[in-house]
Amino acid sequence: MIKGKQNWTVSNIKKMYESKQVLSFSHPIQRSSELWDIMQKSLLIHSMLANYPIPNIYVLREDSRQVDDKGKHIFIFSVIDGKQRLTNVLSFLRGEYALSDNVPDVTIEEETYSIAGKYFADLDEPVKYELQRYKFEIYSFEECSNDDVEEIFFRLNNATPLTKAQVAKAKVGTSNAIFINKLLGTRFMSESCNFSRAQRKNSDDQRVILQSAMLFDRNYKGMEITDLSEKSIMEYAESIKGNFSAQQENILLSAFEYLSDAFPPEINKNLRKIVLPMVIYMADYALDKDVKGMYFRQWLDFFFSEDVLLEDFNQNCGSGSTKLVKVNARLAIMAMSFANYFETDVPEELAELVAEVKEQIAEKAEEQAAIPDAADALSEELQEETEAEDIPENESEDKEEEQGECDPLPDHIPTEEVAEG
Repeated sequence: MIKGKQNWTVSNIKKMYESKQVLSFSHPIQRSSELWDIMQKSLLIHSMLANYPIPNIYVLREDSRQVDDKGKHIFIFSVIDGKQRLTNVLSFLRGEYALSDNVPDVTIEEETYSIAGKYFADLDEPVKYELQRYKFEIYSFEECSNDDVEEIFFRLNNATPLTKAQVAKAKVGTSNAIFINKLLGTRFMSESCNFSRAQRKNSDDQRVILQSAMLFDRNYKGMEITDLSEKSIMEYAESIKGNFSAQQENILLSAFEYLSDAFPPEINKNLRKIVLPMVIYMADYALDKDVKGMYFRQWLDFFFSEDVLLEDFNQNCGSGSTKLVKVNARLAIMAMSFANYFETDVPEELAELVAEVKEQIAEKAEEQAAIPDAADALSEELQEETEAEDIPENESEDKEEEQGECDPLPDHIPTEEVAEG
């Protein structure tokens, strides 16, 4: 591994990316873009103009095996750390956002300029010039293996708030990271699934993909899983590095393509992250059963609106939802609903699991049915006590007298009692 250092001006970076196309922000190990809010973007621009320190940029320098008009080798620079800084600067230059109204003024050559609330085109010329000639410090790496790149990324971000899903993506290996990006780019994941902006920022969509892969590997390869927690996802990510077959990829890709055809390009409120691993799993089974995507979507709409099994499904969501017992229950219940709706069998590999969950649901129903009986018995007992309390006092005395008149006299009355009487 060879490391070099150089300076790039903003103008050079813009040319490298837009004209020469030798600067790339799409290395598979990277996080998705647009994670900064407007204040973060604005402070970056202000820092550049006010000479505040900005972290270095790290790139991978690779020979494209092409030459330019002068016969020189063309090198491609892939950003492995600093993507957010560079893309947000370029975005500002293109006029895609205005700076925050709360950004302080800047001083250039003893002249103060206001930049708050302004687009790049609105800035004074000296400010534009200063921004475009700003120099980023660039560290470039050459002759790096994929393992080297992954380790560099992990170490550079070790002190930053990467989510565990983002770290997991760095640990799956470059080839698997490329495949995950491919799945993230499907219409189903990018347009139909119900992820909030915060969830996408935390890479919950990547987490769903790895959880789905874990379910497939358990039921198709016999892999043991203890739960779908962050820790288990991390362990799984490391285990598939260089060990994820074409067959495993095809199962996932086919399911995602099927779902992209089944659902329109609009957010479906039912496609939440807690249900997606089960939906993706059932999509693979629907393919095996030749169920058209339209009918699969109709079944899922029925499941979340009318199916009596939904109550049992929802009881296995919420707190502790990544525990294996709840994961199994959600998958089994969804398989039961699918089989009932299409009048078919449950997936063979889930048969025992479904039978176990059915038994649990039946036992629970019996317990609930017993509750009204006990309540009725208690109600009758309370009613009897209430009626007894409602008897008038004189009536009670009359009854005691009547009872006394009916009692037989004893054969012998003690003399002491007679005397006292």
